[in-house]
Amino acid sequence: MSSSDDASSDAPVEAPGWAAIDTWVGSRFGGQVPHQFSSQSAYDLDSASPLPAITVWESKAPPSWLYVGYGLSELFDKSSADPNVSGFGFEFTLRLPRREDEAHPPVWGLRLIQALGREVLQSRAGFDSGHCVDLGGPITPDSDSKLEGLACIPDPLLGKLEGPFGSLLFLRLVGLTRDELEIFKELELGDFVGALAELDASAITDPARASWLDDEQQAKILRRHKLGLKL
Repeated sequence: MSSSDDASSDAPVEAPGWAAIDTWVGSRFGGQVPHQFSSQSAYDLDSASPLPAITVWESKAPPSWLYVGYGLSELFDKSSADPNVSGFGFEFTLRLPRREDEAHPPVWGLRLIQALGREVLQSRAGFDSGHCVDLGGPITPDSDSKLEGLACIPDPLLGKLEGPFGSLLFLRLVGLTRDELEIFKELELGDFVGALAELDASAITDPARASWLDDEQQAKILRRHKLGLKL
């Protein structure tokens, strides 16, 4: 092999879709350098981390971690048939509370996004706004968290990106208790998104919280949206 071949083999891999996500998210965090967790076995469905990477950003208002997945949209080149949509057309995000003394994001958030990413890659079926996921148990392992499900909504901070390989929606995962999950499964999309916006505009998943139905005012919001009533 010639020296020119050696040089080309060591050239960095171009990833325009990845770079577009970095720029889009980074612009909302003032140049912050995120925590980045890269997979050594990207797209290997037998591995624990089939998504190429997850970045986690620190937010101060309120103190929280914002996780952003990479790999359900097209990162390196265009291979899907629809020229207007990048890959599956979305990337998962998740926002968790950040304690004052917490220097690193909780690992379980990474595992949750990787597990859902594997489900998408295996089934070749996408998620969308208004989608509910029944986790079949507490959202955090070995805990007594009341959150046992997830709701999917457009990320309130990141929204939609028109990238080099088509559009992608940042799809926020929001933890739900069992009783909330049963209600959200029945809601039309407008009420689904509207209810979550009223209950928690930041769309934070706090494993320690009680059910919204245990609070009189929050329960009223859910009942109103369940009936399709407007303010």
